Amino acid sequence: MQLKDDIQTRECRIFADAWQRWRGDDLVPRRSSIRIEEISKLLHLVSVIEVISTDMAKFRLAGTALCEAMGIELTGLNYFDFTTVEERGPRVARTCQLVSQPCGSHFLFPIMYRSGRVVPTEVVSFPVLPDEPDAPPQLFALSMALEEMRLEGPAAQPRQLPLAEGFQFIDIGAGIPDDALDLGEREVAKLHRFVS
Repeated sequence: MQLKDDIQTRECRIFADAWQRWRGDDLVPRRSSIRIEEISKLLHLVSVIEVISTDMAKFRLAGTALCEAMGIELTGLNYFDFTTVEERGPRVARTCQLVSQPCGSHFLFPIMYRSGRVVPTEVVSFPVLPDEPDAPPQLFALSMALEEMRLEGPAAQPRQLPLAEGFQFIDIGAGIPDDALDLGEREVAKLHRFVS
């Protein structure tokens, strides 16, 4: 199954294509290969999470669209803290696998707004390696609401990003985490390297 078959929004497709160009012939791009100008119109939807340890995945950058949806500034905060105790284990495991395998992910966050309406938000994320050997790897992610939500106000529970629905690993060429971990919910998608 190809990733492009599963992506629902134009913005997520543009982001996936940009990440493909950034990596070129490499499995994973380095930070210095990222050409932000290629996605300048999408920056309000982009978040960068630095995966430091199994206790800390810091929002190095949080797109304004996600911050507005949550009603708080996420930059500098720990992504792992935005979950319940029960959901923390799967979130940590999935996030750490994305950078250690390495692979990508595709899923939906069902964000509940103060109006009571739940708006699914499509997310694609891909790993990026640091330029310095001692720096932590990062995940670049794009979050795009599948419905109009300008009039909804911020999320009803601003300290919660619900566990992903329909979590899917994306095989970028290095395989995916062991199925015994039972971290994926859908068939693995593939994002093959461009052939020059």
